[in-house]
Amino acid sequence: MYHSPVPLIIIRADCTALIEVNGQLLGECAEGAHVAMPASDTGDYYICAIPLSAEPPRWPVTRKLRLEEGMLAGLPAADVSICTWPGGVYELCLHTGRAAERRGAQFPRTLDQLSYSVGNRRRTLTLYQEDGLRLCIEDGGRPRTGLSLGQGSYGALAVYTAGGRQFAAVRTVSEAGERLLMLDSDLNAALEIAAAHISLEETGVCTIDPLGTRMGHEVRTLYSYSAGAFQAGPPETGFFTRSYARPAAGPALSTAFCEAVREGFREEALGYLTPTLRQDLDFDEIKDFLGNFDQCRPPLSDEKGTLLGLIAEEGERLQSARLYEFTFEGDAIADIGEV
Repeated sequence: MYHSPVPLIIIRADCTALIEVNGQLLGECAEGAHVAMPASDTGDYYICAIPLSAEPPRWPVTRKLRLEEGMLAGLPAADVSICTWPGGVYELCLHTGRAAERRGAQFPRTLDQLSYSVGNRRRTLTLYQEDGLRLCIEDGGRPRTGLSLGQGSYGALAVYTAGGRQFAAVRTVSEAGERLLMLDSDLNAALEIAAAHISLEETGVCTIDPLGTRMGHEVRTLYSYSAGAFQAGPPETGFFTRSYARPAAGPALSTAFCEAVREGFREEALGYLTPTLRQDLDFDEIKDFLGNFDQCRPPLSDEKGTLLGLIAEEGERLQSARLYEFTFEGDAIADIGEV
């Protein structure tokens, strides 16, 4: 596949769709699957993805791909991403149009309410949902101000004390993750952060975000209050909401190794190698050998489970892959070579 005598076009879509090329039906492409076709060294290809799913409503998209002497000519459109693989292989993903979800007017719904003392008066915060999340603040039973907090499904209010000062903590949750707004007694924003997970601890506010690796590494940051402000401490990398499990030999192991090298996890990366290979290689040499890349995944034709593509961003919506082959002994990597 990757050393085809003619260019090869691999086509994906972001939903189950019929694929047409130059007006000819190529086949059905299920979500996560693909269709493929050989191409000329030079030519124009009008590729159309026709969605087959009714929910949510989508519409077809047709985009042009041009090859000149076996090379891609021009950048893809905004709704097309292209990855070039060795041997003249072009992998496209078409993003079909999607109708915006229409929602009727929502009746206001209270999510949480908090009442606490500020000096000699009583302050009440009401978090409610009405076309998004909103916060109503009252002092002494009279409206003080209102805040729009954006989209979200639910939230919670709490009083948080740090450095001898009192804060109102407003935590909201949406599909994108969690947000925290910390208001001081004068209703100034002392801290405003977003993360996958946020928790209030005695030592400070803790955030945890996934690093995006296959192993599930996470980044933990603690915001502590000092010198009149919340300060972010040095981020820690590890496994805070999940446990580490060593991957089995195959694509999972080679992916874990490459991502550990990319992130600079020296001990973890070297731990995936056989003792012999570990003695022969220096970590910096490994980094130079693998080069810069943003993601990694096996090629479509990898039947033995020994190949891995290291994919780098070459520009907006354009990627290129380098191919590496791994040899395994037991549950460790015995050799690595670029194909």
